[in-house]
Amino acid sequence: MRREDVGWIPPSMALREIWIGALGCFILAGATGALFRYGMLAGLPIGLTLGNLRHAHSHLMYFGWVTPALMAMIAWHLLGDRIPAGMAWILRITLLAGLAAYVPFLLYGYQPVEWAGKRLPLATIAAGLNILAWYAYGGAYFYLGRRVRHPARPWWDLGVFFLVLSSLGAWGRAALAFRRVEDPFWTDAAVHFFLNLFADGWLTPVLIGLAGAGSPNGFRSFPRWIWWALAVGTPGLFLLTMPPAGTPLGLRAVAGISGGVVALALLAAVRSLFQVAPEEWRIPLVFLGLRALAELGLSVPAIASWALGAGLRILYLHLLLLGFVTLGLMASARSSWGDRAAPWFRAMSLAIDFLLLSLIPLTGLWPPAWGGRWTLQVAFIGALLPAAIAMGMLGRILQGLMVRTSGALPSPQREAAP
Repeated sequence: MRREDVGWIPPSMALREIWIGALGCFILAGATGALFRYGMLAGLPIGLTLGNLRHAHSHLMYFGWVTPALMAMIAWHLLGDRIPAGMAWILRITLLAGLAAYVPFLLYGYQPVEWAGKRLPLATIAAGLNILAWYAYGGAYFYLGRRVRHPARPWWDLGVFFLVLSSLGAWGRAALAFRRVEDPFWTDAAVHFFLNLFADGWLTPVLIGLAGAGSPNGFRSFPRWIWWALAVGTPGLFLLTMPPAGTPLGLRAVAGISGGVVALALLAAVRSLFQVAPEEWRIPLVFLGLRALAELGLSVPAIASWALGAGLRILYLHLLLLGFVTLGLMASARSSWGDRAAPWFRAMSLAIDFLLLSLIPLTGLWPPAWGGRWTLQVAFIGALLPAAIAMGMLGRILQGLMVRTSGALPSPQREAAP
């Protein structure tokens, strides 16, 4: 059966809600990023700050877009269109918790707020609720999937494990603040452990699993050492993004080895998946390869110091979250649910390419003599484009919902263990 003939959205009401809601969060996060760029050009409305906008944008991308969408995609591959009610509610709560954290981050950032005579860190509390939802998902995932065999299952097991493990960094940062520990090494280490393990440990293995799941032969000849390299090397990657001057030499050596091992494993994964994954996966896999090369460079202390001084971290994060994760999610939706689950895919790819290119003049890679106000104007346009394309995608999906005829998607191939 041709993929175009099997419908274009998952038949489960819960999965439709999550996919549409997560795409809405992507639009809101993109619009917030565009407002951030506008604020650098012309200032912001009263009460908003660039720092709070940045927190709201990044947390909504993490909590409201990629995490619920990935969770729903994994659930569909393992359980098919009949998602148990408990799992469905966990997915909904995860999405709503991600959206609920947006407002306190937008208005207050991490600053405490006066409430009933007490100073409450509303954004931190909201982030904690998201983490509790992740724990619920992890428990449901391992319980419901314990008797399900799937070739991508080891990758999803690894990703869910690292998602839970990454939360220790968030709790550790809160504990340090409660104990009033101000040592910059430990406070930075807790934050970087959370953010990097979330991105490198949760997002990356899950997307690799989804790329392989899109083809019947996705993992048939996939080298097993890649999984072990990521499992062993990923926990030490957070040390790569910490200031080299403040990191002890021994830990810096661990970071370099971890970065080198993971980078080589990712390049090998790209090579293997590029031959078997569906066509729409080629662009996300190219971005994964670029991300691996960047990580290989960061493994060298001198290059890491230069990259930090050149302000390349923002470009690297967008390369990961937009180029690989966002396009990978949309490619997975198309290969699983049909092309019209993520329409305008090529337009989105071009918009993300333009956004990434628009960030280069804001870094140390760009000669200062070629700079000027135009760089911020181009970056503003670049930030607007993905959100605008996503609005069109969402409109097409909602239009299709209103006019679609009856029909159901086949469940993914899976086998219950005896």
